Amino acid sequence: MNPLCSLLSKRLPARGRPYSSQVIRCAVLALLVLNASPMAFAGGLVPVNVRLEGLALGNSVSLRQGGVTVNASLNGPLVLGQAEAGSALSVDVIAQPDGQICALSAQAPAQVPASGAPVFVRCVHTAAPRITVPTTAPDDPLGWWHSGAGLRPIAYPGLAYESRPGVVGGQFPYEFRLLAMRFNGQPQPISTASLDFRRGTLRFVPAAAGSYEFDIEVRDSAAVPKVAQRTFVVSAAANHFLFVAPGGVDAPGRGSIDQPFLTIPYALAQGSSTQALMLRAGTYAGRFDLNDGRTRQIVSYPDEVPVLAINQTGNITVRFTQAPAARLEGVDITGVRQYGIVSDPSLPGLVVRQVRFLDGVVANGGENPAYIHGWGDLLQRHRFLVQDSEFNNYPAGYATTWFDAGDSLFENNQVRLGASTVGVHDKDNSQRNVYRENFIEYAPGFANNNGIQISAQYGSEQVHIHHNLFINTGVLLGGQCLTEGCTMRAHDIHHNTIATGAIVLRWGAFNVGSADTRISHNLIRSTPAPYAWASCLNTVPAAFATQLQARANRLETGSTNAMRDTECGGSVMNMSWATWRNTHGLDTLASGSVLSASSDLVGSGALLRLPAGDSRLASLGHRYPLPMSASLNVFANGFE
Repeated sequence: MNPLCSLLSKRLPARGRPYSSQVIRCAVLALLVLNASPMAFAGGLVPVNVRLEGLALGNSVSLRQGGVTVNASLNGPLVLGQAEAGSALSVDVIAQPDGQICALSAQAPAQVPASGAPVFVRCVHTAAPRITVPTTAPDDPLGWWHSGAGLRPIAYPGLAYESRPGVVGGQFPYEFRLLAMRFNGQPQPISTASLDFRRGTLRFVPAAAGSYEFDIEVRDSAAVPKVAQRTFVVSAAANHFLFVAPGGVDAPGRGSIDQPFLTIPYALAQGSSTQALMLRAGTYAGRFDLNDGRTRQIVSYPDEVPVLAINQTGNITVRFTQAPAARLEGVDITGVRQYGIVSDPSLPGLVVRQVRFLDGVVANGGENPAYIHGWGDLLQRHRFLVQDSEFNNYPAGYATTWFDAGDSLFENNQVRLGASTVGVHDKDNSQRNVYRENFIEYAPGFANNNGIQISAQYGSEQVHIHHNLFINTGVLLGGQCLTEGCTMRAHDIHHNTIATGAIVLRWGAFNVGSADTRISHNLIRSTPAPYAWASCLNTVPAAFATQLQARANRLETGSTNAMRDTECGGSVMNMSWATWRNTHGLDTLASGSVLSASSDLVGSGALLRLPAGDSRLASLGHRYPLPMSASLNVFANGFE
């Protein structure tokens, strides 16, 4: 018991005498605790709200509370019916997803919260036999995003810690292993921590203040596996964090877990760059900046949901040049007008994890509206790590618009913007950016191919788009690479499932100096041609043979053309299958591609896939674990 609160258990003041200041302080503290973690009082039906995290793309899980069962195929909020407030919370997993184990969080309450506060269910990948996938370009060295800066380096003693690094290079999917764990230099049993086998998410509860070291290994799925190892250090200490709660007080000397601040701007001004704000559940109104010299990491209290209500008053601006990386983790953001988070720029990196963008509106005449926006500056390059986040209702708005982003990773996100014809936009001068394992769905009435758009204004190079699932949309390359000298080089699009969409190649992919757009191992189902072009060309570009490679794709379409010209149907870029395959050598059967008018895809939404157990899963689509296949020509033996 808090020493102050022990006073309450001793005696009340005599009649007519005031409470002591200590007792008053304890009462205020008790109210803060109640506000941050509402107690459940028996009586009355309340919704049983759940937050699902970590479910792999293409998997599903069945959850039950009482007599209500919900089958979920995407991460995010769920409602498991209603139950009596204060009654036993018994969220059961009645059907586990492939290769994963889902469970109610260890921090979940024993009773149904009267407040309706969500309880968390997390899914983790379990260890599986090694798989091997066909080698695809690029085949870069395996490494950690921004030298391991993705994993949060600080923790609070006694509170659950969760964070995740970023990994790039090699052949996806990856395998993560925890090799050793130490506390203040002394070996610890690795069973006291968990590491997601496929994603590398680290979870543990630091029992005491001190330095925790984790030796982590990642391997890829190449025939000869690439391996990267790193020792991550997580420092656990109370003074690494400043706490903010709706019932707090903005005053000097506060910011501890039991005496939190009230507002984010005030708390940010009190801390140093090595500290983080930890937000309790509740709503925080208004905008703020994350700058050099002050706190610029914001995380949620474990298993609580803080809501950042910008209220259309501006944006969260992130502008700094010194390490460590800024981060926002575990918050909901609502009330976006034009931009939600603006990087201006974030040179040591900006981490956005487990953030749910709820809604946005486009300002009158606004340009490039987006939940995450990076201003352009040719001399300074943004570094983004966006993981496990949701981008929801934003009519006419983008999930991202990035200018001059480099070495960025956008993975395991869900993009469902609603009444929008735009999606994820890497707009300008992008270099070495990776888009991996994202779910991007357009409403049928807004279907187009802007799911991931690499406009390449002022050029782009080494952009990597793989293992994504697109519904009613696709990929667009080179739409704004117009001027002489603008080039697109070494772009790779592979292992994506594109349902009712296409890959659109515009001017930039075939400009003089552009080269090596590689499209392979995709599953594309399209009504018009699976490839598109927008220009009235009279002749095929002179370097066409080195500018485009398309092989080992599974193409489902009734179109007589492989590529259609969306501007001039009679141009040379409106290519029949005979021209595409026989003249230019693209998507030939010998290269592993197959053309079919029929479809054997099953399921819908996130469950859209080839049938379970289908041998072609070894080289197509977003699902894994996959059976081994060493052959590029995976579609022989009567598939056509």
